[in-house]
Amino acid sequence: MWPVISLLITGALHFTIEAVWPDLKSFFVPSTLGPLLLAYGAWVGYRAVRSGAGYWYGVLAAVLLGILPIILDYVGFGMILNRGTQVGLLSGIFSWAVIVFGALLGGGFAMSGERAAAR
Repeated sequence: MWPVISLLITGALHFTIEAVWPDLKSFFVPSTLGPLLLAYGAWVGYRAVRSGAGYWYGVLAAVLLGILPIILDYVGFGMILNRGTQVGLLSGIFSWAVIVFGALLGGGFAMSGERAAAR
């Protein structure tokens, strides 16, 4: 629940900042947002494993969480801020992929810790 709430707040803040100061769009690029999205995915993957839900549940949760940036980029930035739906869709897919990559990383990290602790 908390990664979803936090990502919604992050997205709303990002959208608001760029709506107020459009020139910031050159700073909010994939190379600057990627690490943040990777952290969200790692959070989801790690917590899924640590809570007992399992590795694949964490990946599935990240797949679903990654839908939020697709919607924000396509509708918010692409349509509302008039940056183009094609650019918005590509940016959203990139964001989705980075979140999933993070879940693979975080879930794998948590799984390796579980196995090491069980020995």
